Amino acid sequence: MTWLWVIIVIALIGGVIGFLISNDGERGSGFLGGFLTAGVGCGTIVFKIFIAVGLLLLTIKLFIWLFS
Repeated sequence: MTWLWVIIVIALIGGVIGFLISNDGERGSGFLGGFLTAGVGCGTIVFKIFIAVGLLLLTIKLFIWLFS
């Protein structure tokens, strides 16, 4: 569940950055845009790490099965 907290914290940081760099009348949409962009970007990276580790474990299990 740590991955979910990482995504939420990164999304909040992105939202705050989007809020700070937007104009006065567009603060809400700046926060939402930064929040969603950072959250989706971080989620994509976490998913890619998950897939890479899964493939690595599968390769190790295959190696053990073939040569044990």
